[in-house]
Amino acid sequence: MLLPQIGGGRPTNPVSVDDAQVSAESPLTPEQEDTNASLPPLLVARASSHDDVAYQAVWIDAFSIDENQHAPRQQYPDSTILDLATSILEKGQRDAVHVIPNPNKPGRFIIGDGWTRVQAIRARNLQDLKVKAVIHHGLSEVDVAWLGYWQNEERNEHTDFDRATFYNKLRAEGWTWEDISKKTDIPVGTLSVFANYTKLDLDILDFAKRYPKKVTLNVVAQLVRMTEAKDRDAALSLCKTFVENDETIRWLRDRVQAAIERKKPERKSSSVKFQRRYASGMFRQRTDGSIEISGTIPQDRLEEFNAAMDRLLQPYFGTSESSPSQTPDANENS
Repeated sequence: MLLPQIGGGRPTNPVSVDDAQVSAESPLTPEQEDTNASLPPLLVARASSHDDVAYQAVWIDAFSIDENQHAPRQQYPDSTILDLATSILEKGQRDAVHVIPNPNKPGRFIIGDGWTRVQAIRARNLQDLKVKAVIHHGLSEVDVAWLGYWQNEERNEHTDFDRATFYNKLRAEGWTWEDISKKTDIPVGTLSVFANYTKLDLDILDFAKRYPKKVTLNVVAQLVRMTEAKDRDAALSLCKTFVENDETIRWLRDRVQAAIERKKPERKSSSVKFQRRYASGMFRQRTDGSIEISGTIPQDRLEEFNAAMDRLLQPYFGTSESSPSQTPDANENS
């Protein structure tokens, strides 16, 4: 039997897996097929619309499936689960979920794709608490999470919050942005912006979680800028107003930019009181008493120059203190 190569990017190149997709549970019997006439043929289940490979689906216990710790989808609203439960009640489970055997819990499985369907069946005690599933052998929990990622992107795209959580969980386990870029074909520069979610205060992150379609990737970038320009409280207050008043991204940018401008220190430039230029240097004195000396000293006269400067400056700067040896680069511009 052929199985798309889920470990890579989009599944396109099948590899041979002879013992995949079977478990101790049995497929539907003819009697079950008769009582579930609205279901599609049990043996038709696909890992992706990018291929035409069919797999054997089986019935497994809905409560034998564990959540994937790398799950790309983070939001499972009660309304979505109940709507799907109603659909399954009326039309049956159209698509099989995709799972792998749980390597740490014999007889249990880890979800790859279809967690909402599992929760819907559990919530309404549907199908005798049985879930139609394709069982993938030889895949890791991360591999099957990527399968779920692509399925979600094709059915109902992830929110920026979902993507950020997924990518950053992978990053915490050692993945680089370059690794994720190879999987997704998204440029590294675009992907790295998702790291801004890790910089958010927890209260602001909660807004991003509860309002993912409002607090998008671009909004998060602005809130991070606000935090850096002022503080966490200012960013949280701005986020709350942005969400509750349904303000525009332009409104948000304007307020962040205004805060950044207010933070810029005023530059008080002192006018030049005295200045003299030399063949290989310059001396400048300003009205506030500060002085500037720049130029190049020949290597064979550096010690002489340093001694002369020490004698000159001590009456005005006070007793000199010894300092560590300086690098040649520092000495060249004394």
